[in-house]
Amino acid sequence: METLQEIRVALTRLPIDDRLAIGAWLQEYDGPGTRAYGVREPGSTYAAPEPLIMTLDEYFAFEEQSELRHEFVNGAVFAMSGASPRHERVRTRLATNFIQHLKGGPCEVFSLDVNLLIKSASDEICYRPDIMVDCHREDWNEPHLRNPKLIVEILSPSTHHIDRREKFDNYRLVDSVAEYVLVAQDEHKLTIHRRADGWRPQLHKGPDTFIEFRSLDLTLPLSVIYEDIL
Repeated sequence: METLQEIRVALTRLPIDDRLAIGAWLQEYDGPGTRAYGVREPGSTYAAPEPLIMTLDEYFAFEEQSELRHEFVNGAVFAMSGASPRHERVRTRLATNFIQHLKGGPCEVFSLDVNLLIKSASDEICYRPDIMVDCHREDWNEPHLRNPKLIVEILSPSTHHIDRREKFDNYRLVDSVAEYVLVAQDEHKLTIHRRADGWRPQLHKGPDTFIEFRSLDLTLPLSVIYEDIL
């Protein structure tokens, strides 16, 4: 195997235990503080050190009874510990601006309490993105979304590798996704990946920089997103 695509195809043919073993090896290779799959913020005392293994239907039943949020990646279930205050403030600022802009239109803003279900011939995945914008009203009575047009993740020190690699790869599998946005917590910094641009990252920095969310027809200065935070 010489190309990334060949490696990806080979990985999809492996059983989940082997994929997790490879993930653990990559965690050691990348250095401390990262993991191939994981939780959103630094682990709490309630977060399990190793993932639970179950089917997708078992995960749905388990999640209904659990007080903690979890994400599901091809049979492995990972606990998500609570977000930091800064993480939540950045998320709220951004979501509020989206809601105000989209008010009265066909699209809606969703966040952590809503699952995104990704299913393909080789994958069954349920994530809880920080923010999603979805315009398929017929799907809103379902227990999870399938067709958002915009996905936002707020980066955390313990999970930025997951958001930049694993989730970036998997969110692109959703045909409706036009933009994937990564937002820093500790500086005026935001990266947008657009399907129309071949998913090439576009980095924006500085409080006076304006960000164009093309999928929403909305432009915002970074200073608004980080108002009273930085």
